[in-house]
Amino acid sequence: MRRSTLKILIVEDDPDDVELSRYELVRAGIACDIYQVETEDAFLDALSRYQPDIILGDFSLPNFDGMSALQIVQQITPSTPFLFVSGTMGEERAIKALKQGAYDYVLKSNLARLPSAVERALQEAHQNQIRHKMEQALQAERNLLSAIFDTTGALGMMLDKDGRIMRFNQAAERTTGYTFSQVQGKQFWDVFFPTEEVEPVRNHFLHWHLQSQPLQYQSRWLTTGGERREILWLTTFLQDDSGLALNFICSGIDITQWRQAEDRVHRLSNYDVLTGLPNRSLLRDRLEQGITRVEREQRPGLIAVILVGVRGAIAVRESLGLQLSEDALVEASRRLSGLMQHDATLARFGDTSFAMVLHVQAQDQIAMVVQEIIDVLDLPYHVDGHEGVYLESSIGATVYPNDGDSGDALLQAAEVAMHRAMDNVLERFQFYTPSLNSQVSHRLQMASQLRQAVQKHELILHYQPQVSLDSGKIVGVEALLRWQHPEKGMVSPLQFIPLAEETGLIVPIGEWVLRTACEQGKRWHDMGVHGLTMAVNLSAKQFALNNLATVVRHALDDSGLDSHCLELELTESASMETPEKSIEVMQLLKSMGVRLSIDDFGTGYSNLNYLKRFPVDQLKIDRSFVQDVTSDADDLAIARAVIALARSLHLEVLAEGVETLGQYNVMKENGCDKVQGYYFSKPLAVDDCTRFLLEHTKAS
Repeated sequence: MRRSTLKILIVEDDPDDVELSRYELVRAGIACDIYQVETEDAFLDALSRYQPDIILGDFSLPNFDGMSALQIVQQITPSTPFLFVSGTMGEERAIKALKQGAYDYVLKSNLARLPSAVERALQEAHQNQIRHKMEQALQAERNLLSAIFDTTGALGMMLDKDGRIMRFNQAAERTTGYTFSQVQGKQFWDVFFPTEEVEPVRNHFLHWHLQSQPLQYQSRWLTTGGERREILWLTTFLQDDSGLALNFICSGIDITQWRQAEDRVHRLSNYDVLTGLPNRSLLRDRLEQGITRVEREQRPGLIAVILVGVRGAIAVRESLGLQLSEDALVEASRRLSGLMQHDATLARFGDTSFAMVLHVQAQDQIAMVVQEIIDVLDLPYHVDGHEGVYLESSIGATVYPNDGDSGDALLQAAEVAMHRAMDNVLERFQFYTPSLNSQVSHRLQMASQLRQAVQKHELILHYQPQVSLDSGKIVGVEALLRWQHPEKGMVSPLQFIPLAEETGLIVPIGEWVLRTACEQGKRWHDMGVHGLTMAVNLSAKQFALNNLATVVRHALDDSGLDSHCLELELTESASMETPEKSIEVMQLLKSMGVRLSIDDFGTGYSNLNYLKRFPVDQLKIDRSFVQDVTSDADDLAIARAVIALARSLHLEVLAEGVETLGQYNVMKENGCDKVQGYYFSKPLAVDDCTRFLLEHTKAS
């Protein structure tokens, strides 16, 4: 506020003008003390000693001018108001003076206006002082807040309404590795998230302003080094007068280490330390979840619980030490993991036991899984230089809902079955329900013996001649697989071929059949049986192999058999399963010169559009249509239709299962090209077939 007596410094060389100014001020009721100066030195001295409340200055003096005085005031005491009181200034000079900082100007010819001009100048100066103090206080507060923002341990970030980064504090820089200059003006999702997450994060940001309370937002942010940091943000926003968001203020905590600690605790609580598999607790939870899901969704099938006791680990521990025993158990867990389907669970159940939980359509599938477990665990273990280490295993299984309605009940039943298997000298696998054991035991025993049959060379080939109806000569033989069991004798293919398909043994067996048949075909050619075609059946699994053409090529090259003398028989169902792929495989085989035949034609589902595109040479009429062809009009019609179809597609036709003269005559009369069956010869062992072929070769 203004003092009671106003201290006025006047820059003026005319004492009369000074008195006139005093007169006008006093007359207006303004008590004043006036100090007059004429030179710059006197002016500077008065500013420091006199400290005026207001300065009045003439525009031009003989030794000093008002503009210079104004500049000095602006430099030394800018808060002191300055008015020009001059005889003549002109508009241009007046505007320049005001721009330089003068509050007003009064002409000496109109000094009556001086008191009001002084009052306004003092009032404006006072307001400017108040404003200046407020700005200083506000700036100090800003500096304080900025210092707190920059030095706090919490991550700080300010975004504009479009998600662009406006502020980024030191804690955020330390955590992310980015400096403020690197991220300034960029939308945060483009900096801290991988490409596939950008759009979801951006869409989430667009809803931030809808929150009535501060938003808690947790996400994993990318650092400059590509590391992901888990950050918990608390976000609020500043609004304009209309309520629209202007800026978003984000305060964050890096909880990466906390999250990692939680994960470690979770892992220790739910996973086995040695193998990394789920532990018994997590196994029980997943089993209960599986039961609940089956009940809720009414899924068909069964839940199987299989316990695998690795008793051999105890013997390894006693003989080789704890470390090697644990190494062997880890290897066993890896082997078992390789058998798991995507929706199954493998867990460590006990010190030397594992548990499997899986969904199966039928109980027969459990037997196949058990056989796979036995096969992989029976392989020798190589631990720390010790070769030929074996772990004996015993397996127990139970099923939901047959053997229990809860996870605990099923696990208890499976454990009973496993211990029963451990006590059984002859059987390594037991179901909890004894009635199932004999059926499963027989199947497992058969699968195991079939594997041994491959290794012990118990599999042999018989050959059935194929006869041309035009010439009556033997033009080919079909290789047929037989199992010469050392105790059971000759096992029917109907018993072991499906088992070989289920276990996957059909692939190595099929390759052996192909190689053996090609070698035998070459031997017969060398004996003088020229032009003989060797027909070999391909299973659906063989036909699906990516390296089928390579396997066939090696069999031909190693045996020396001419490719045109090899005929591969494909079942109708296998070739139609994926027709486009079948065509590619067939074309590849045909390019090698191999003949192709569709076996059991008429028993599957054929799409004629695809069939006409198949590069095959022959159709084989299934024996089921040949058996009653002389007495059943429908079978005769089917046989005639197949022959007519083959003729239209320029294919040969072979009828299998021809056992009587009547069947032979029907096929010949209707244009069939070849036949095979008991009417000419049953399948023969290799030596018998050799004599048969040589006799017919001589006779012809």
